[in-house]
This record gives sequence, C-alpha cells and structure tokens, in this order.
Amino acid sequence: MDKELKKKLSTYAQIFKVAQETNKKEADVVMYIVEFLKDALKYDVFKEISKEFQIKDKYCDIAIKIDGKVQILIEVKQPGVKLSSKHIQQAENYAMRNGTEWAILTNGCEWHLYHMQVSDEGIESSVVFKTDLLSSFEANPDEVVSKFSLLHRNNFIKGSLDKHWEKINLLNPNSLLRAVFTDSVLRTVARELNRGEKVRVQIDEIARELKNVLDKNILADLADLNLKRKRRRRRWHQKELKEKTSPDQLKVNELKASSETSEN
Repeated sequence: MDKELKKKLSTYAQIFKVAQETNKKEADVVMYIVEFLKDALKYDVFKEISKEFQIKDKYCDIAIKIDGKVQILIEVKQPGVKLSSKHIQQAENYAMRNGTEWAILTNGCEWHLYHMQVSDEGIESSVVFKTDLLSSFEANPDEVVSKFSLLHRNNFIKGSLDKHWEKINLLNPNSLLRAVFTDSVLRTVARELNRGEKVRVQIDEIARELKNVLDKNILADLADLNLKRKRRRRRWHQKELKEKTSPDQLKVNELKASSETSEN
C-alpha cells in the first residue's frame, strides 16, 4: 500500500503545485481534494465523502463519514493562503456538539491534522501533524507517506490514527518527565553514573541536577512533580522468607530466639 500511496502523493503533489501557481479558486481545490480522497486514500466518493457539510448555519467544505457517522472534517483554503488554527473553528463547533475527533486544514499543498477533544473549558484542538506535498515530500517522501497512511481508509477503520494519537500523548514532555522522575529510573541512572567511580551520587542529587538542565517552562507545568519512591514491602518480604525456610530451620530459629530471651 505504501508504494502505491507514495506514487499517488507524487502525482497529486504536482496537481496541487500547478493549482498554487495558477492561483486556482477554493472551489477548484475542494474538487481536487475530493478526487484525492477517492483516488489516493480510497474513500467511497458516493457514500463516505460529503461536500458543503452543514454545521448549524455554516458549512464545512468536506466531511468524511464511516458507517454514516462523521469521522473527519476538512476545511479547504485557496492555494497560497497561510493556514491558521482559527480556520478550523467551524469544525470545532461541530466537534463540541457531535463528538467528531479529527479535523484537517489544507490548501492542497499544506496539510494540518488536528485532534479535537471536549473539556470543561470548551473544545481543545491539538496538532497531530503538519506536512506538505511540496517541500516536505521532496525532502523526506517516506515521512510524508507515513503521515498520510494514517488517513488512508483501510488504516483509519483499523484504528491506526487513534493508536498514533495515544502514542503522541505517551511521548509528550509531561508523560516523559513523570516517567523519568521515578525511583526505579533514577536508581538505574545512579548505577550507571556510579559504576567504577570513587565517589557516589544519590538519586536526590540526580533529580535536582536533571531539573536544572530541563526547560523551566516545562517544569512549571509540572509543579506537582515529586520523586516517586517505591515502598518496600517489608512484611511481605519477611513472610516470603518464612515460607521459603524449611521446618527444621524454623525450629532451630525458634530455639535460638528462646535461648537469647532467657539469657536476657
């Protein structure tokens, strides 16, 4: 599939490049993108692609439906227009009422994918990826193919985009730092630093120095970040040792303890 998709992206890159150079109208770009969705990403143009999708008294340029439910909203701009997150406001409004998670902002050449989530403060839009079919595809075609493959119908219905978003959240600065500032990770770092050295550093010292080299803005967002230590399960450990001790040895231990008590 990747080879076929790469070939299709190369073809449409030239189509959208010409559209930009000839200053095509937005309506023309919408028509090209519908064909792109059908030809390259394999959506059913009759059942799954809707143009001029109505959102209250406004319209979103394109909606992709799977089993009758809107899954992706696409806002299209004229080639050459500088894309901005404010352009997906209509998609955000629809997402707030209907639970659509994905929105694409594009002028044919540039493509921005957003994840939309409703929170107590309203709708939160987060960038999943930004790419384009001109400079990015020319510089690193495989990377562009991997991004568009997330939008390919076959992969989308398998949940590939959802999994990609989950991975992004796992790898965000907050999650990474919370994982780093745990007792087990810092102890591993301490072992590496102390190996073969005449002096030894403690995990509290490592945590302090790590905070000194990290971005202060990120740490400000993690004001509640504390060193997480694992509690030693002493009672469980003693019970485990007792279970592993033979009956004869237990009797010897009891006699020894009794003897020591008598002497005292």
